[in-house]
Amino acid sequence: MIKSPLHIFGRNSNVTGSFGDLWAYSGLHTEITGATGVYISSSSSSDSSQEIKVEGLDGDYAIQTVTQALDGQTETRVGTSETWMRIFKTSNVGATGLAGDVYCYSDDTVSSGVPATAAKVQTKIPIGYGQSLAARWTVPTGSTAYLTSFYGFASTASGTEIDLMHKKYGDAVHVEGVIDINANGGKITLDHPIVCTEKSDIYLRAKAGGAVSGGIAGYYTT
Repeated sequence: MIKSPLHIFGRNSNVTGSFGDLWAYSGLHTEITGATGVYISSSSSSDSSQEIKVEGLDGDYAIQTVTQALDGQTETRVGTSETWMRIFKTSNVGATGLAGDVYCYSDDTVSSGVPATAAKVQTKIPIGYGQSLAARWTVPTGSTAYLTSFYGFASTASGTEIDLMHKKYGDAVHVEGVIDINANGGKITLDHPIVCTEKSDIYLRAKAGGAVSGGIAGYYTT
């Protein structure tokens, strides 16, 4: 058995009074429901050759990683025939910084590099960050995850709620822990890890005003 560390983190710069996931796009994220090809593009035509590493799970929920060069604002398929069930993270692995926001999404109408349908967006790399900021992960097939802590911080001093969400494969989603922030941030360390079986989705969401960031820590076995 191999034991690997797990730390995922995300940030939503504009959480409102309604729940929003901790990722760099906005609102709630929509998972892919059937294995499909995914695409990348930038909001800047200057991003013409930077290489973007896409990390996620294939149609069998096995870990899959593909590096794909951008073609500016043009929708570009990631890889060739690869299909995806989940996208965890996208990052710039080239030597040149990105000039625009970079999106990863299922096939969509694109305007100036920006996909038109919010529900098709899987990750966004904001300008200046070099990687997507998504506090979201799915347990690969054949693995088990053990969550030991989660944390969150908010730009608003009070009135912020951050939830650790867990969706076991085939079941409805439910909350595993809640942080109510009355200062700048909070952290919950678990005496007994939360066990997440293969294909389970885990993520953070928040309800507040302003920017909210947070992360989940633990380990997984294969």
